[in-house]
Amino acid sequence: MTRFPARAGVALALALSAAVVTASAAAAPLESTRALAAGLARTGRAEATLSWSVPGPPGSTASPLHGRLALEPPDLARLDVTGTGERITLRSDGGEWLQPRLKQFVRLTPRHAVAAIRWWRLLAGAGGASERRLGPGRYRLLVPATPAADADSADVWLDPRGLPERLLLADGMGGQSSYRLSGWRFTRAKGGAAFRLEVPPGVETVELP
Repeated sequence: MTRFPARAGVALALALSAAVVTASAAAAPLESTRALAAGLARTGRAEATLSWSVPGPPGSTASPLHGRLALEPPDLARLDVTGTGERITLRSDGGEWLQPRLKQFVRLTPRHAVAAIRWWRLLAGAGGASERRLGPGRYRLLVPATPAADADSADVWLDPRGLPERLLLADGMGGQSSYRLSGWRFTRAKGGAAFRLEVPPGVETVELP
């Protein structure tokens, strides 16, 4: 089972993650989010390759994974994992996680999606965060606590275009997880229907508590 990179993103990552993107139009975007926010405002959709690693059994090396990440304001994110057939969608009302190898279709509630949506909204230019410059092209995003989420931070590295190319996030277990983003492109938005998954035949539906 792929370990879901929920804290990314969309980073995103991901960021890769919190007010809606459109609500931040009156505020000047942070330097670390400026290019991604401008691209989304111009076309309505951003896509990138997201790469990360998941721990293997004790004594083994981590397994590299990657997938195609799609983001649309104000609260839509989707990750299609290469090779596993897994599909993950996130929205303010929750989302879905298809796991073909386990023959499971997991329905996510807003509570499960809030962390990932929080980070990608911030990277897309939403208000609610401050930044600290750590060096050339590297920033730390600082997020105060809210009723829905604890205070948090993420380190962001920017590529020559000013777009996120690496995210370093707390993994919730005392360590850190690193995510890389590449191949950014901006296209016309597809809308909410592209961020909803249907249950395939022969797959068990799982409702998370």
